Amino acid sequence: MKEASNCQMSQSSTYQQPSWLNALNSRDRLERERAFHQLMDAWHKPIYTFIRAMVGNHEDAADATQDTFVQVMKSVHRFKKKAKFSTWLYSIARNKALDELRRQKKRQHIPFNTEFDTAQNQLQSDPYFEGDEIEYRLHAAVAILPTRQKEIFILRYFELIPFAELAAVIGISEGAAKASFFHAKNKVTAHIKINLDQ
Repeated sequence: MKEASNCQMSQSSTYQQPSWLNALNSRDRLERERAFHQLMDAWHKPIYTFIRAMVGNHEDAADATQDTFVQVMKSVHRFKKKAKFSTWLYSIARNKALDELRRQKKRQHIPFNTEFDTAQNQLQSDPYFEGDEIEYRLHAAVAILPTRQKEIFILRYFELIPFAELAAVIGISEGAAKASFFHAKNKVTAHIKINLDQ
């Protein structure tokens, strides 16, 4: 009985939030700006990295990252503090990345059999991407995953997001997230091995 009561309490309690979160809504312009700088210091790089891996190039990732933080500032007053701030933030970033992927599909169609080579060439020609040959192949293999597997792999492998949290970001069960990651990891490993053997 005591265990059930503790469980109910933990489910209804709010998560510990960043110290600057409330100040993003402040009427004081300087306080709001300070909070925004703290938000960017803490989250710009991980959000850009996630979106960059999703959309495949710096320009689109930079635009989608900017859109993410604009959306955060517009809607932070509606943020329910019973969720983790990071979960909410990654959900917004995910939506912006998916919007960008839809725009990319309208702009171009890449035949399946050339996707890996195209993704690797884009990475190698991108001055903002730094990595060795294995990293190029890893990111190229991730780039051609189906969208759901791609986002799960990126959040888990690169961003180290726990399965429970990434399941909440995407809106699926933890079991489904683990299964998708397993399939994605096998595909990435196979693509890297095939292309190394060539």
